[in-house]
Amino acid sequence: MIWRRLVVEMGEATIGRMAPLGWMTPTWGRGSGPVVRRGARRPLGRPDTLARLPGGHRSGIVQQTPSAGNGGSGPGIRAVRAHAAAGGLCVGSGVESGAESGVGSGVGSGVGSGVGSGVACQGRIATATIASLASPPMSPRPTPRARRSRAGGRPRLAGGLLLGAALVAGALLRGWVLFHSSGLTMDSPLYVLMAEQWGHAREPLGPAHHGYSALVALASLGVPGREWPGRIVSLAAGLLLIAVTWRLARGLLPARAAAAAAALVALHPLLALSSGAVMTESTFQCLTYLALLVLAGGRPAWGGGLLGLAYCVRPEAMVVAAAALPAVSPLKRRAVWLLAFALAALPEVAMLSAEHHALTLTPKTNLVAAAGATQDDAEWHATGAESLAAVPASPALARLGTALARAAARYPDRLKGQLKRVHQTWPAPLLLLSLIGMVIRPGPLLAPLAILPVLPLLGVTPHLRYPQTMVPALAIFAAIGGAWLVGRLDPGRTRARGLARGALALVLALGLGWCWRGPAGDALRRSEDGPTRAYRKAGRWLAEHGKPGALVMDRKPYIPFFAGMPQALMPDDDYDALVDYAVRRGADYLVVEEYVMWTIRKQFIPLMTDPAFRARERRLRMIYFGREGPRTGIAIFEVTRAR
Repeated sequence: MIWRRLVVEMGEATIGRMAPLGWMTPTWGRGSGPVVRRGARRPLGRPDTLARLPGGHRSGIVQQTPSAGNGGSGPGIRAVRAHAAAGGLCVGSGVESGAESGVGSGVGSGVGSGVGSGVACQGRIATATIASLASPPMSPRPTPRARRSRAGGRPRLAGGLLLGAALVAGALLRGWVLFHSSGLTMDSPLYVLMAEQWGHAREPLGPAHHGYSALVALASLGVPGREWPGRIVSLAAGLLLIAVTWRLARGLLPARAAAAAAALVALHPLLALSSGAVMTESTFQCLTYLALLVLAGGRPAWGGGLLGLAYCVRPEAMVVAAAALPAVSPLKRRAVWLLAFALAALPEVAMLSAEHHALTLTPKTNLVAAAGATQDDAEWHATGAESLAAVPASPALARLGTALARAAARYPDRLKGQLKRVHQTWPAPLLLLSLIGMVIRPGPLLAPLAILPVLPLLGVTPHLRYPQTMVPALAIFAAIGGAWLVGRLDPGRTRARGLARGALALVLALGLGWCWRGPAGDALRRSEDGPTRAYRKAGRWLAEHGKPGALVMDRKPYIPFFAGMPQALMPDDDYDALVDYAVRRGADYLVVEEYVMWTIRKQFIPLMTDPAFRARERRLRMIYFGREGPRTGIAIFEVTRAR
């Protein structure tokens, strides 16, 4: 009677009251199983069975505890069945003198001749314990922890092998890209020049954030050359991104599904291309997803700080920081997330503001100002800029209202263009799986996708470089969607589940092949932004024969970069206005690329093709012409001035 009364009284106890007696307090994530709170002690027994109520809800843990006696352990089978039928599951323990110890089901004290304790469970978890649990087990069988470690060793080994395979495949692909492309784009010379100016009295160049160039400057301390330091930084970030994607996916999925997500990132052509280029994308992606990984681990301060460092590389981190707020709770942790982001981003804001002599969050304010432009990324005109300076400015509010109206009118068309680039980056089979994963398991990984609706607000032409930041999140969501589809099959139908996994692997492979066959693969196969070999040859010639420190006017920065000379950007006015601007600007040399002439600088066709026209031109004198193949010709003209 005393023990029965104890059972009833303990049924009213809460988990929090029982925790000091040596039990952990389980909490439940969204379908993630029991999670032990930090600081909670280990249970004395082994969580053996996760029971469910008739409605399908988790009700608690059947706790088996080693006991003395005849080698028996755990709750009696009949008592467990009786209690499960009552609608709840209790944890019991005892010291046995017979064959088994009892678990009370609300009113009973046990079955057998042992001493037991129970808990009345009315739809909620309850626990119980007694001091006699301190006695060690006497069974010669392996302990539960040993059995558990042996069982978990194989998945961990398989997971490590799968991650290693993804890393090796990604490294081989990126190594091929590294040695079969120049890794230079329109913005690459800018980052190299910024890195070279770190530590000098001169101000860093813009428009760009300073984080990537700072990393390039550090890498140049151990990596020779002007181009290789930036490429090594991108390569290291690209390989680390594969491992970060694996770890993010592994927190949500089994090893095979996580390996599929990592493989999609490792073998995606755009991510491989950015991993071998002197560009910011790879570094930004690595820091962004590393921040989300730390946030998923419950450390918003570290996650916010890492995302603040990502902001020092690219301004899109502001969008990710704001979009991740709904996934951070409670309110105090959101404040920590934002504060850490702000503190890490503060040095970059200070540098930008000092360079522009005003509070500035991004140096590319021209893209924001161009939101209401009639054309995105349009070629600029020297005469147009000068004429605008002479026109009285309209009131600021009037300009703002006009710009907002134009931006709103153009938003649907710009969004359509960005969605087209997303589909080219992540084709329909993969996108369908990703959409399923977003519905099944939303969370912080949705934050990088928030960049998509922001891009149409800027005056930029849709380009594949923008949606590639979303690829790791889309890959994880695709793995989640695929795992969910396979999980809908009956576990007993082993053959059907195996066929489903094979079909899913085929869909992922076809989707990745679609990427390689389409524009994303073309971007890698034709990564050169012009005839790089001809650029290098002409630049080296100019470095040897030109005036040191001369100003070179060119639409693209390659020849000034290879010559080690500053660049003056070439406008798109008519021929006479353009040449007059070169004279007024103080340019020493003017460069005309043959393939540019035939496409977007047709005003130079007479100069390049008509010797008589060239003889009459007194402001320009050709001093170099070289060609490495069809449409690769490059001409360098010296700009002459009246004396």
